[in-house]
Amino acid sequence: MSGNTLGKTRDIYVDDLDATLEAHRATNTAKIIRRVSAPTDPAVKHISLGNANDHEVHAEAHAAGGSLQAVRDERVKVDLVAEIPPKEDRKGQDPWDYWPVGTIQHKRLAKAPQKKVKGSVQEYHARAMIPVNVWRRPSDGVEDKHALRPWLDDGDVTREDASQRLASEIRSFEQYMTPSVDELKAVKKVTAQARQVIDSTVNDSSFQVIGSHSTGLAMPWSDIDVAISLPAIEEEAAAHHKSLTGLKYQKLYHKTLRQLRQSFAKDPDFAINVDSLVIHARVPILRVFHRRTGLEVQIQIRTGLHQQQQYTLAYLAEYPTLRPLYFVLRSCLQVRHLNKTYAGGLGSYGILIMIVNALKHASGRYDRHDVAKHLLHVLQFYARSDPYVNGFSVEPLRIFRKGKMSMTSEDCLERATDPVLRGIGAIASPKPSQPYLLCLQDPADPSNDLGKQAYAIKHIQATFGKARWTMIRSMGAWNRLSKISQEACGQRLGLLDALVCAQYKHFDANRNKIKEYGASASHELGSKQMSGIRPDGNPGSGGGKMSAREMLDKVMEVDERKAAEKAGRGPGNLSS
Repeated sequence: MSGNTLGKTRDIYVDDLDATLEAHRATNTAKIIRRVSAPTDPAVKHISLGNANDHEVHAEAHAAGGSLQAVRDERVKVDLVAEIPPKEDRKGQDPWDYWPVGTIQHKRLAKAPQKKVKGSVQEYHARAMIPVNVWRRPSDGVEDKHALRPWLDDGDVTREDASQRLASEIRSFEQYMTPSVDELKAVKKVTAQARQVIDSTVNDSSFQVIGSHSTGLAMPWSDIDVAISLPAIEEEAAAHHKSLTGLKYQKLYHKTLRQLRQSFAKDPDFAINVDSLVIHARVPILRVFHRRTGLEVQIQIRTGLHQQQQYTLAYLAEYPTLRPLYFVLRSCLQVRHLNKTYAGGLGSYGILIMIVNALKHASGRYDRHDVAKHLLHVLQFYARSDPYVNGFSVEPLRIFRKGKMSMTSEDCLERATDPVLRGIGAIASPKPSQPYLLCLQDPADPSNDLGKQAYAIKHIQATFGKARWTMIRSMGAWNRLSKISQEACGQRLGLLDALVCAQYKHFDANRNKIKEYGASASHELGSKQMSGIRPDGNPGSGGGKMSAREMLDKVMEVDERKAAEKAGRGPGNLSS
């Protein structure tokens, strides 16, 4: 086929079957994707990574007679230079311009407090974030390679190409972040100590470890999530056909958490903060800290089945690369303080569902075990997504437009019978002051939006986009340097640096403290448990210990007394 013919049939390459298939795939995809215009706000910047039209890349490589990877690298570099604002444009921006007005970051950085203006959009400038505080790399230029990349072995010299090397680093990072035997022993002992305090405070209760420690996603410093249930209360509610979310039972749950707070405050093994009791959250929790290890225990009262845990286990079984990807991306956000929902970040479960959503949209384009390509795909997917316009649903997979939708009577009927569509209708309306929030439907609860508090999503997108660009450049350098000296290449480059390279000295020091506690905790669970002494120092089961049934009776007695007073005195004469 002549060069002219090749130019006219851009989707066919007679000497490259893979290029032909990729070109056809790109063309077919372009026909079904609806392009939307970007917001007119100049502060909103989208990073293009240069891979949208792969058939053009192939044509350019054939025409130039050069390397396909070289053309891709050059297009990536050109696109990013065009999209990232030059440094001169950022000099006039103050530190608080990188956060929405009214957020904790803006209040901390702003010289003068600024109030929210009703009806205004709280825009901010997005930027790729770097590790903060103790995670930040040393500024004196002296770097300890092991402290920055403790998961890599300096003596590891292999003949891997860049993609294989990236996969090896991801697996090594997963292994490094997996708790050791002694760390698991420490977690078990701390859990047993917490259970002892709970059992000594509330008799009629059941205890269950939930969260990452029950799904295999726990990292060395992960919280210990505990759920307790009160069977007597649940039976009482079921007998009277009452909802456990009703005011009466919520008051009982809050009372239980307050009693537990008092018990943990008296226990010498635990410490509490001023804000340890979070009552007004979607799921009220009590946060306590183990003194010797620093591990945090989060206690909640279970009011139903933990569907999130079931979905997590199902996704881990479905996607072999999900666990290592989760470890890498959660750590990436953690070292940048973008993993706390109260600070605009994404929580652990939200990060997991983000990854699952991106993997589902890969639609089998990659081998299910190719963790390197999966990582690059996830980064690209969210760097390119437009949270101003689109929201995501995982079960079933769909991208929906944010905002109110005009609906026919058939649509209304379908939504009434479909909980997923009903949930989309509830979460699709963007917040007027923060229209850029990530909209990600929780598969376990369709009415729950996992990104409704993630106002730092623009920073997360910019971080993912720049990290992917840096990783692609590093992979190209790896392939070039490895032809000269594989050993020198391994010493100079860490392909995961853009995501997780940070200062891990303090992290390893904390891990060692947990390991030491776990090693010393093999044969004992504490003198209090062995002797039967309660946290308040009183032996046996006295000292104000109250069962769930007694708590319910007490609450009902108070309610009945108030009702009697109201009936006898009138609504205006109730004592405080």
